[in-house]
Amino acid sequence: MSQRPLGMTCIQAWPGTQEKLLSLPGEWHEHLKLHTQNRRDEITIRCGNRETVAEVVFTDEEDVQATDALRVELLLPKGKIAVKALDGVLHFGPFVGLYCAPSEHPGKPFGGLTSLFRDMMPLADELGVSLYVFTPGDARWKEGWVNASIYNRQTKQWQKVKRPLPDLVLPKILGTPPAWREEVLHDTKQFHHLVTHGTFNDATGNKWTVHQQLEKNPAVTRWLPETHRITQPGDVEAMLLRHGSVYIKPAFGTQGMMIYKLDLLKSEDPAQAKSTPSQTTARSVERPPAGNHVLVQHRSKSKSLHRRFHFASPALRTFLKKHFLAKRTFLVQQTLPLLTLRGGRPVDFRWLMQKDGTDTWRVTARVARVGAANRLTTNLHTGGAAVLAETLLQKNGWPDLKSRRRLLQDLDDAALAICQTLETNTGRIGELGLDFGISKLGEVYLIEVNPRPGRQMLLDTSPDLRRLSLLRNLEYAKSTTGYQP
Repeated sequence: MSQRPLGMTCIQAWPGTQEKLLSLPGEWHEHLKLHTQNRRDEITIRCGNRETVAEVVFTDEEDVQATDALRVELLLPKGKIAVKALDGVLHFGPFVGLYCAPSEHPGKPFGGLTSLFRDMMPLADELGVSLYVFTPGDARWKEGWVNASIYNRQTKQWQKVKRPLPDLVLPKILGTPPAWREEVLHDTKQFHHLVTHGTFNDATGNKWTVHQQLEKNPAVTRWLPETHRITQPGDVEAMLLRHGSVYIKPAFGTQGMMIYKLDLLKSEDPAQAKSTPSQTTARSVERPPAGNHVLVQHRSKSKSLHRRFHFASPALRTFLKKHFLAKRTFLVQQTLPLLTLRGGRPVDFRWLMQKDGTDTWRVTARVARVGAANRLTTNLHTGGAAVLAETLLQKNGWPDLKSRRRLLQDLDDAALAICQTLETNTGRIGELGLDFGISKLGEVYLIEVNPRPGRQMLLDTSPDLRRLSLLRNLEYAKSTTGYQP
């Protein structure tokens, strides 16, 4: 297969005729396969999944002129677009689809992702990427086109346009809304059959699968807390005996929801019974002392749970079965002795790792997330706040530049090794959000991996980094589809 990126061009109208004609820069001539029909030179042209043959004229202009008849057949928009030659066929693209669930919120057709998509549109134009948004049911797979949404910067409105099927899909659905389950399943199947380059990210959102993949690599196990899938109440009880404190979370879950914390408390020790979640550290317990209890805590926006059970009692086991062995898969993970701030505010760190246009892993952003006082999680959706990681470390235990940079380098090294390990096991990965914990001694632990990281924390800390994160998505999409020089 012969493939050559030809750079970018600007598609302009060729007025006054209904024939399928286009003019091309003369330097492209040697890369294209010409067919002569009735003394006319013709070439094959593709846009996404759409293909046609058109008469071609080579000029000394950099822009491309195309007749309306040609553009309508190919669904080729005017404006900047990248170009490549593949086995003598001219390709315009890439057509990249942002796939998400619709929203009924006024002014936000794609919910909380609306502003993100809007800000990606002009960046895509700069790179010659034809970017659009589509939702479940928008793709006409059999007919070969998409009822797509683009943002019109002149009118400041979203508008519907017809576009070819995407060359690459960026799935942005976090969990499948029940109302769209059948459409999402159908679309997902088509991504593998009818989208030339599939999806942007093959990484799984299953935390247990991710842990198993990482656990097989001795080079990364030192960053992994002990973690097990819950198959019976005894799995939780055994972890409590070993560590004294554990977290329970769903194998599939986002935004810090459905997180529980269990602490093994000695009833004869009143101080332990009053400990807060952030003050409890991991400890080893060989056997439960007489009369000890398990404190169960769960907090979310809508509810707060504090319950106490006798260790290994029928009531505790019934609770564990009801909540963690019914429908969803849950994991139990040791509580780590992590850094906390004054007032019992938990801290963790998000490393945004992305591939750039050269298919190389880069650290795009290093962010610290500070949870509300005595919260179980640091997620922004549950009251957390974001600050640049180096700033937080400088003010909380690492004032020395050399030691602080050494810790940041340790986190960079861990992030790179984890990304490379997952990529080896999974396939293509364009970006990952890695959540780390740090102990007061500077020990690094991986908390979890997010295959579809959000950008809100970057909006709160550094708009420039947010812009860079969007650019890298587009550069990687352009590289993956063969349009990046």
